[in-house]
Amino acid sequence: MRVSSSQVYRQVTDSLMRNLAEIMRLNGQVSSGKRINKPSDDATGAGRALGYKVAIDVGEQYAKNIGDASNAIGFAENTLGSVSSALVRAKELALQGANGTQDAASRAAISKEATQLRDQILSLSNSRNGNEYVFSGFKTDVAAVDASYAYQGDAGAINVMVDRGTMISRNVAGSEAFGYSLPAPETVTIDGGNIVHYIPGSGMTVNVEIRAADDTTVLDSFHLDNAIQMTDLLSQALSGNDTKRVSALMKPLDDAMGHVSAVRADLGARLNRLDDQGKRLGDTKFATQTALSGLEDADIASTVSGIAKANTALQALQATTAKILSQSLLDFLR
Repeated sequence: MRVSSSQVYRQVTDSLMRNLAEIMRLNGQVSSGKRINKPSDDATGAGRALGYKVAIDVGEQYAKNIGDASNAIGFAENTLGSVSSALVRAKELALQGANGTQDAASRAAISKEATQLRDQILSLSNSRNGNEYVFSGFKTDVAAVDASYAYQGDAGAINVMVDRGTMISRNVAGSEAFGYSLPAPETVTIDGGNIVHYIPGSGMTVNVEIRAADDTTVLDSFHLDNAIQMTDLLSQALSGNDTKRVSALMKPLDDAMGHVSAVRADLGARLNRLDDQGKRLGDTKFATQTALSGLEDADIASTVSGIAKANTALQALQATTAKILSQSLLDFLR
């Protein structure tokens, strides 16, 4: 069966186009370094590569959340470290003030430092990280504690997602960090045989009664619900030379120190957890990137070899085409 010149021309043209397309595809792999540059290069592989890329993007968002949470928690923990130091000093001042060798003048002098500690803790409670109040719960635009030492925030926990289905709170509310409460009534005997009753009240309030040795006659009473009030009451008691109240404030100060330490320990545990999670995400990202690279990346040596073979084939095709077309032309001229 004789093949017409037009058929020969189409066949030759198709062969040339296929060969040129293959050379362009291989050159594209060399220039991009990728084996898959468009879905048609490998539909199945392209789908898997997209899944890897989505997983990497999600992991990077989790890593960003971890970084933000670590910064916020670290800031809160450092701030509470300063609060803890202030409370330790307040306890030392209380011990000095309760000492019978002190007189009214010396206690008044000590009260000035207690006032400074109160103001320091108040300032720390209203610390801001960037534009956000750290200890106000969800009310990050509101100062946590007002001038009367009352908490103005809420108990909101700002949770962030650090992995699929895993949330960690990036904050601690001021009511938790600075608040003072008791699960049950407690009593302490102080100098002179007087008995102090610490009685849980409404909310986080603790009512304090200083009674005579008969445990009936109430000599003094007051209430408090946070560490700032403690230092304010201590300053007033020292200034007023009220040794019974100074002694009665020692237990709340001890409790506050222990409580702040417990909150700091919880924040430290969260930081450790975030650090571990960050490392796991880093390992997962590396493994996913390695898998993506193995799927997508071109074997440059093999690709260059393929280009050389394609060029050789193209040259052979061009030579053959010239002969065929030349013969066809001679047939036409005859």
